[in-house]
Amino acid sequence: MTIASSSAETFGLPINQSVAFSTRKGEFKERLKKQQLKTLEPFAPLLKQFLEPGEEVLLAMRGCSPMSFMEQFTSGWAIYYIKRCVLVMTDRRILHFPARSNFAPRHSIAQIRFGDVETITPASFLSRKFTVKYKNGSKEVFQYVKDTKKMKAVLGAITMASQQPTAFGIRHHLCPKCTAPLTVGEYLCPSCKLEFKNERKARNLSILYPGGGYFYTNHPYLGIGDAIVETILIAMVLLSLANLLPDGDSDAALPGIVFFGLILIIEKLYTVFHAKHYVKEYIPVDREIQPLRR
Repeated sequence: MTIASSSAETFGLPINQSVAFSTRKGEFKERLKKQQLKTLEPFAPLLKQFLEPGEEVLLAMRGCSPMSFMEQFTSGWAIYYIKRCVLVMTDRRILHFPARSNFAPRHSIAQIRFGDVETITPASFLSRKFTVKYKNGSKEVFQYVKDTKKMKAVLGAITMASQQPTAFGIRHHLCPKCTAPLTVGEYLCPSCKLEFKNERKARNLSILYPGGGYFYTNHPYLGIGDAIVETILIAMVLLSLANLLPDGDSDAALPGIVFFGLILIIEKLYTVFHAKHYVKEYIPVDREIQPLRR
């Protein structure tokens, strides 16, 4: 039996409690209620801004955003902390919130409209992922999602075919200030003119400053690690150059310059690659955003 929670307890969000706080078989669990509310609480202000009239929250999940093979290969295990996200399923769409390593909001939001979706296929329990296949033929995989079995049950009650598709056809980002859809590759909201961090500056800072691209895209720990590595490599290149002086070891100079210089170039290329991908989450330049009233 479901116990109705007050509006204050649910942060004023329109949560379908009989779905969100129950098992796949519809049995209410206090444990599930606490888990759902804990996941939703940091995102309540954003959800109040973005939810449409009559839209209900059905399920909140933690997981990892879609990532390419190259992102995984060049980042290693750290990518699963970098790509953390919170997914909020409603009766109309899945709201995708890229999050910090502790699942706190990043002021970034995207949506998957059910009208754009052909199928959403949760994988087995052990793999903990689901695949979204869009009507235009493209696919995305969300990994490390713990609630795929519950998700499958919730999806069974949603009729996607009856919902209207968008002009985008795939997951697309929304402006955290005015909620307008953002244009891919353009880092200025077409509606309210909110400015987002862009690929050009991410590339330039990655090249010019050790760790610059990571700091620019709000990944300070990666920035510190990269800055240490790049500083060491730059020092080794300079020491090798110093060996070209008359009193230096000129025989060891050229191999040192080539070896450490090559590693430095590869490190820079990695930083540029990562920073250009991170800005695609549409990170506002201004950290203090005042939402516009709808």
